[in-house]
Amino acid sequence: MLWLIGLSQAWSQETASSVIDSLEPALAQKAYIDHNQVLEALKRDNAKDALKRSEELRDAISCPQRIPLTEELAMIWVHRGYAHHLLEKDDQVQLAWEQAFSISPYVQFDSTLLEGLSEPEQEDLLNRFEQMRRLVEAQGVVDPGIPEQLGEAKVFLNGRSLSLGQGLKPGEHLAQIVCPEDGLQSRWTTFEEPLDWFAMCPSGVDTTAESGEEDMFDGLFGPSLENTAQYYNPEPICQSEGFSFPSFSLTSLQLPDVEPKVLVTMGGGMSLVLGGVVSYYVWVTPAHNKVLEARDLAEAQSIDQAQARKISQQFNTARYATLGMLATGTALTGYGTILTIQQVSMTPIWTPGWIGVNGQF
Repeated sequence: MLWLIGLSQAWSQETASSVIDSLEPALAQKAYIDHNQVLEALKRDNAKDALKRSEELRDAISCPQRIPLTEELAMIWVHRGYAHHLLEKDDQVQLAWEQAFSISPYVQFDSTLLEGLSEPEQEDLLNRFEQMRRLVEAQGVVDPGIPEQLGEAKVFLNGRSLSLGQGLKPGEHLAQIVCPEDGLQSRWTTFEEPLDWFAMCPSGVDTTAESGEEDMFDGLFGPSLENTAQYYNPEPICQSEGFSFPSFSLTSLQLPDVEPKVLVTMGGGMSLVLGGVVSYYVWVTPAHNKVLEARDLAEAQSIDQAQARKISQQFNTARYATLGMLATGTALTGYGTILTIQQVSMTPIWTPGWIGVNGQF
C-alpha cells in the first residue's frame, strides 16, 4: 500500500511538472510555485494542514529547475506566517515574515486572506505585517560575494539580479547561476560562509569572456526587470546548505562564538547554585530540626553536653557548606554573565515611524 501511495505521488508530481514544461516560458515560470493548496487550507482556517502543504511546496523547489518569481518565492513565508498567526505562535510568525522580507522587501500581504475578517482584524494584521517590514528594513545586510568578473555567466538571488556590492538582509536565500555550459544551477544559502559561485558550475566559467552589457541600476529601485523565464534546466545539480523553514526551539538557541571558558563558568556556577538549593532542603533543614529537638531535650535534661555539641557541629557543617556552594555558584554565574555581555553588541535603530534596538551576539 505504501509503495502504491509513493508511486501515485511521484506520478502526480511528474504529471504536474510535464504540464508546466509544456507552457510558454513566462507562464511556466509564473505557475512554478503553486500556492493553491496552501491557500485552500488557510481559508478553511486549517493552519496545520496549510503548514504541511507549505512544506511540500518547499520540497518541490528545494532544487529549482527555473528561476522563480521573487514575490512568489517570498509569498511562501507570508502564508506560513499567517498559518502560525492562526495557531497563535507569535515567535514563528515573526521568523516567517522576517524570512519573507529578507527575500523581497516589496512583497505584499495576500489580500485573499483578509476575506471574512472584520475591519479591526484586518487592520491589526496588516499593521503587524508592516511593522515586521520596517524591522527588517532597519537590519544590516550580508554580502553575497558576487564575483566582479562573471564572463558569460549570470547570477540571480531570490529570482532577481543584484549589482556588485549590493547586500541582502539576513536569512536564507536562493543563489542561482546560469553557467555557460551547464545551464541553471542553484543553492540555498545564508551566506554565513562565503559562497564559491563558480563551483556551482561543473564545467567551470571562463571569466575572461566578454559578458553582456550590464544595467548598473538593475535591482536598485525595485525588482529586477530582466526576463528570467528563458532560463530552465530540467536536471540541475543542487548543493543545498540547509534550505529549511525558520523555527524556534530549544535546540536552535545557541550563542555563536561564545568562548568555552564562558560556557564552563556559567555551567559550573549554575550547577553549584542548584546543588546549594538541594543541599538546603536535604541537609540543612533536617540538621536544624535536630537542633530544635536537642534544645527541648536539654531543657528536660535528657541530653548531655557532648551530644548537644555534636548536633550543633553537624548543623554548622551543613549550613556553611551550603552557603559556600550558593555563594560560589552565584559568583561564577555572575562572572559568566559579564563575559557573555561583553560579546553582545546593542545598537539603536531608527526609521520613519519606527524606533527600536538591534543587537547581535
